[in-house]
Amino acid sequence: MIRVLIVESDPALAWLYREELQDAGFSVGVCESLSSALARMRDAPAHVLVTDLNSVGDNPDCWLPRLRSVFDGPVLALGELRRKCREGIAVVPKTSDLGPLIKSLRGQALRARWFAAAGTC
Repeated sequence: MIRVLIVESDPALAWLYREELQDAGFSVGVCESLSSALARMRDAPAHVLVTDLNSVGDNPDCWLPRLRSVFDGPVLALGELRRKCREGIAVVPKTSDLGPLIKSLRGQALRARWFAAAGTC
């Protein structure tokens, strides 16, 4: 099962993401901050990290190095990245329609699993 970790500071949105993504077949964990997500990733790594840019900040130069020290997998950022998109970060619009998020999650997770399997050959 594809493991997704969501960083979302709004409890109502975190609940919505968890419910919808579990219904779509993902194993979902939720953290309210990047710090708690980093601690969780050390013990139980996810295949894909989804973060609301309002929860971590819209400047990846501030949070991406901390994240990459623990997690080298794909990151989906919800919102609009004002700066140039960084390698390994896909931006998905933050809307009430989670269809684009689910589609992007499936693609990113399959890609991560493919690269993980290829590394063991």
